[in-house]
Amino acid sequence: MKVLFLEPDQVLANNIDSFMNRLRLKMKMKKISQEEDIYKEGFDLLSYSLFILNLKNPTDPSIMKFIRQAGNEAPILLILDKETDPTIMKTLYYLSYDDLIVKDFAPDEIAFRIYKLCHIWNDDVFCFAKDVCFDFKNALFLYHEEKIFLGKKEALFLKYLLAKAPHVVTFEEIECYVYHNEVISQERVRSLVRQLRTKLLPLHLIETVKGEGYKIVKTKIEEEIDGSGVDLVKLCLPLLPLGEYGMALL
Repeated sequence: MKVLFLEPDQVLANNIDSFMNRLRLKMKMKKISQEEDIYKEGFDLLSYSLFILNLKNPTDPSIMKFIRQAGNEAPILLILDKETDPTIMKTLYYLSYDDLIVKDFAPDEIAFRIYKLCHIWNDDVFCFAKDVCFDFKNALFLYHEEKIFLGKKEALFLKYLLAKAPHVVTFEEIECYVYHNEVISQERVRSLVRQLRTKLLPLHLIETVKGEGYKIVKTKIEEEIDGSGVDLVKLCLPLLPLGEYGMALL
């Protein structure tokens, strides 16, 4: 997913970029600091899935019109400085920006808005290839015609491996997000991994990273698809705290 991020404060822009990419591998932010740079995008403007804009004059619709006239209907998230005159809010509402956020905001707050705007916040289905997917909500792994039912902790563990791929999920994170900060031994985690690996055979999705934890292996599921195999194609969940039944808290 490509994002065009207009923000004069490049330290802030870099911090948000780093934060988002710890949550989602596939997000690529192009960071610009001048409004004029948007007009230089040309046909590349069509490649963006989200625009995050901090405009000098947010009530001026010219940049929004330029984006729409170029044929891109992707959502626009408007960043407002904390000194913004609150009386302009009505104007902004009628201009139909998709969302807005006021400085100073926490990284988690803008992460929520980005995922919500891109319709991937509640996506709990991870697809690997045709007829091969993991349905977290139902703790179900589908492998062609076979249904593999997972335990609650197995499903939580697999979800966070996928959410953080290709990065390593550490033992500390597993303790936090799978066992809800229960004090556990590493052998208990290894036992969980062994159970999950056995259930998912013949697939080999989980790699042990010695001394650190586990990660998802880039794997080819079906050689016949596209003639070359398929890597994971949908890694779209941010790392979130879980409720009692493993559901994301919104």
